[in-house]
Amino acid sequence: MATLAPARDSAIEREAQAWMNDPYEHFGHHNTRIHLLERAHVEAVQLAAMQLRFEERMEQVQMLKKLADGQSITHIGSFNELAPLLMPHDVYKSYPVSLLAKQQFGKLNQWLGKLTRHDPNGVDVSQCDSIDSWLTKIREETPLDVGASSGSSGTMSFYPKSKRDYFLSMWGLRVQLAQKFGQDPKPGDITDKIHAIIPLYRDGHASMGAFGKYSCQAFALGDPDYWHYCFDMKLSSDLMWLAARLRAAAAKGDASKVDVPESLLARRGEWEAQQANMGDQQLQFVNKMIRELSGKRVFVMSTSNLLYAAAKRGLEEGLSGVFAPDSVFMGGGGAKGVPLPDDLEEVICKFFNTPRMIASYGMTEMNSFSVLCDHDRYHLPPWVTPYLLDLETGQPLPRTAKQTGRAAFFDMTAESCWGGLVTGDLVTIDWDHQCECGRTSVAIEKHIQRVSEAQGGDDKITCAATPGAQAEAMEFLTGFGS
Repeated sequence: MATLAPARDSAIEREAQAWMNDPYEHFGHHNTRIHLLERAHVEAVQLAAMQLRFEERMEQVQMLKKLADGQSITHIGSFNELAPLLMPHDVYKSYPVSLLAKQQFGKLNQWLGKLTRHDPNGVDVSQCDSIDSWLTKIREETPLDVGASSGSSGTMSFYPKSKRDYFLSMWGLRVQLAQKFGQDPKPGDITDKIHAIIPLYRDGHASMGAFGKYSCQAFALGDPDYWHYCFDMKLSSDLMWLAARLRAAAAKGDASKVDVPESLLARRGEWEAQQANMGDQQLQFVNKMIRELSGKRVFVMSTSNLLYAAAKRGLEEGLSGVFAPDSVFMGGGGAKGVPLPDDLEEVICKFFNTPRMIASYGMTEMNSFSVLCDHDRYHLPPWVTPYLLDLETGQPLPRTAKQTGRAAFFDMTAESCWGGLVTGDLVTIDWDHQCECGRTSVAIEKHIQRVSEAQGGDDKITCAATPGAQAEAMEFLTGFGS
């Protein structure tokens, strides 16, 4: 099994460049070809790409250079040599939270600029008075479309994703979802406009707004008549942050201590009003799409419980098979604390006229979603190199046999930043087992758990980087001196 990079093989390097720049174009937008490569060849291309990207990003991403210099890393000759350069996901919320409360967006630009090759420091944010205005300004004046998310901690993450990165994410979904594995793509799978139904927002910096917008480009091919969204508004990052801070304060037992600007706190009622009728509005929207697009080919990205509610009602009214049979339905998102019914997939498939519900695994910090096959495995595209890390040491586990560990990835297609990420997910990979579905690509087993849940508390990430180099790099990232 290949573990060492070939000695500057020009043919391998050219292929690595093609995968890095536009992998779907390189493979002719052919999903089956993507997932039928020999592992030794994939690993050779992955290692070549790691070295090429490392040479390039060392001159462009300050945080990467600091981390590499601190460990005297000058070359990537094996998978394990890259592991100390994988950055924990919480690095993207490592800024002092007071910068948001005080609306010091210039300093946030300094922090963000150390994580991306697209320097936002030239953007004048002196007039920005909200998170939304800050992120919009960056989007308008740079190639970035920063991904924002707020977790249970109440601290927002800001990932320097580019517009190209977002489009690649959505185009990858189209290539993987619109085709049947084992068959050649039909012309319409690539070139036809497909109605994109997104029961969420028209715009936004969080995935609930951003993915809907980019689905218009990837599925509707830019035609607004083929792009359908529920809420004709931008999902406010400010209101998301307010809600997260309120939850965090309540969890600490004092909901009165919320360190956000008074002007934002005054918008609390606005957020609560939006959330109060959200479920009913989404159900009405899906029912409207059923009436208007009956018989059409559609792409639907929604929560499973919302699709089930619409399908259950439709079947009770005597309706079934409402959309074209080659439509695509991607569910997920859980049921907000309510167990999903045992007949969920059966009801959805019967009503919407689709052979199966599709699930995927992915995150804002990666460009590629991995789609669940019929044998309950998430297959990774070859341009994503997975790692399993030991929970205690952060060191890579062997790439043989069946292993369970913290998921980490190197995404060679990352255009805006380094591409090496350590997640908070506990996953299992059987490195030596070829999936019964026929794909040869590395696959993650269906059961994925948060490390924090498995450990019964907070997740303290241990990385492969030396503690001294990691501490020095973090001090550099969060410092604002000259």
